[in-house]
Amino acid sequence: MELYEDKQAGIVIVAMRRGELLLESLSEIARKLDIHSGVVTSGIGSLTKAQIHTVMSNTYPPRDEFINLEGPLEVVQFGGIIANYQPHIHISLWDQQKRFHGGHLEPGCEILTLSEISIHRLPELRLTRRVLDQSGVMLLTGE
Repeated sequence: MELYEDKQAGIVIVAMRRGELLLESLSEIARKLDIHSGVVTSGIGSLTKAQIHTVMSNTYPPRDEFINLEGPLEVVQFGGIIANYQPHIHISLWDQQKRFHGGHLEPGCEILTLSEISIHRLPELRLTRRVLDQSGVMLLTGE
């Protein structure tokens, strides 16, 4: 993994390579570069496998379905928020059968060729996720 930072602009560019794990690497980067709060503004690449989850009901909290996908998978786009060093990422994928898949990124997504990601630091904000109601859902809030 290579990291490039424009400190004046508050932008970090991440270049991941074959075999690295997408979500786990983003968590490592947030800690390593002290990105407490930030916006993952873009992400592209390809995966050998992916694990995502998506909502499956209109109840609150919604019922989730966890999906394991085998590659090759093209990462069309992803983005999200880093709060308290923890990335919350949603991803769009394209598979060999020309189908789109999308949802919440889970651990275990392995890079096929590369992944290029941009992160915008938010040094003045202190975001976190907390349970704010009886649902148990972790919601974004300021510290």
